[in-house]
Amino acid sequence: MNTTPDSSTFYSAGNPHDPATRGFSRIVVPTRLGDVVVHVNPNGAAHFETATLLLHGAAGSWTTWLPLIRAAHTADEPLQNVVALDLPGWGESGSLAKSATVEDMVDTVAHVARTLGFADWHTIGHSLGAHLALTLAARYPERTLSVTAISATGPTALAVLRHPIRNFGALPLLAGMLGAMRLLAALGRAGDTLIRTLHRLRLLGHLSSPLFTSRSTLDDSVIDSLAAEIRPLAFVRASAAAARYDEQAWSSIRCPVTLIRGERDVFVSVRDDLWFANELPHARQQSTEHAGHFAHIETAGLQPPSAHPLPRSSERSSN
Repeated sequence: MNTTPDSSTFYSAGNPHDPATRGFSRIVVPTRLGDVVVHVNPNGAAHFETATLLLHGAAGSWTTWLPLIRAAHTADEPLQNVVALDLPGWGESGSLAKSATVEDMVDTVAHVARTLGFADWHTIGHSLGAHLALTLAARYPERTLSVTAISATGPTALAVLRHPIRNFGALPLLAGMLGAMRLLAALGRAGDTLIRTLHRLRLLGHLSSPLFTSRSTLDDSVIDSLAAEIRPLAFVRASAAAARYDEQAWSSIRCPVTLIRGERDVFVSVRDDLWFANELPHARQQSTEHAGHFAHIETAGLQPPSAHPLPRSSERSSN
């Protein structure tokens, strides 16, 4: 019997008590940005042309999707032909080059999917991964069948990344995190040691509590994974790449888009809801109860998830 907690991000290869991930294989795909590690059903492409791409956020890896994968399996609606990547800079993949652009990262995702034999894909992304999922749809419209973007790094966050001091008030926690990551990156190994020390002293959970609605309800593996995947240099480089990207390109997306954010998400604002309503009027927007920035972890075990449509721009106050 599987007794894995709903929010667990712990993965043990070949665990017979975790039927949702049974048969997952670790594959290394060489790309222009270095080797990318993916976890995938190796038989998927042999029978189907369409993959489900899972793109994690900054300070994540493919395991951030385990709660969602397990919840879908429990609901008897398993995700089909999962391709869960460790994006360059995180997990087991190689480091992210300083010169890398968002377009480079998206081309890498597309290369991985095609190398595995898939012709097209549905994409689910979180935070930075949601930013990449939207860019993937804009850049590969003929191959992207749908996008589900969870707490996307959208216009407000991008404005903060471009000018953190000037736009500090828009998303103060993001501006503060960017400053902290720049400091930790400058410290090099000493910065990594500081992160491990904070985790060992059980302080990292408290520091990360604004990202969740109720930190105490989460499995310890969530903070363990967060501690392992806080990569300051990758965060700084990916943030710089995102800041250089023109999000207006998303206006060209024509495939179905679902935008999800937690009601207490500290990295997404009402301004984002309004921007997407204007620029992607066909997109479906949802606000999820009992969730902060990690709705796919916090609500994965809820059956059904508590999601509510957001009003269209004409129904919302501009304040």
